[in-house]
Amino acid sequence: MELAAKQRKEESNITFTIQSVLSHIIEIETLQKENRSGKYANELALIKRTNEVFAKYLPNFQLHVHPVTFLPSPAMTVTPLWLEKKMLEKGIRIKQMAFDTGIDRESIADWISGKRAMSQIVKAMFYFYLTR
Repeated sequence: MELAAKQRKEESNITFTIQSVLSHIIEIETLQKENRSGKYANELALIKRTNEVFAKYLPNFQLHVHPVTFLPSPAMTVTPLWLEKKMLEKGIRIKQMAFDTGIDRESIADWISGKRAMSQIVKAMFYFYLTR
């Protein structure tokens, strides 16, 4: 059972937390976090994965699964290409962004060109700045 749970964590970043055991009922929270593949399970798939891991080892128990699906941050869509597109759509230049945000023009230019990697905070700032 532990090996199967570990495999799900490695493959899809799905974790299982046993929340309670009462009589013959086990409540399990099944949570998926961000993963490398970018493919995420819906609630039904998380319930199925939970049953695959636990049901055969606990045949006399009823499993109550509480699935928690991954909800990506809107900021994850921000890339240098996305920035260029949004700036063009809105008619915003680097100079204006620097004035509005207080960030120097060189840093903004480096993020837009891809010369400098963007942190999640920077991506969030650009996302909310350019989608308002």
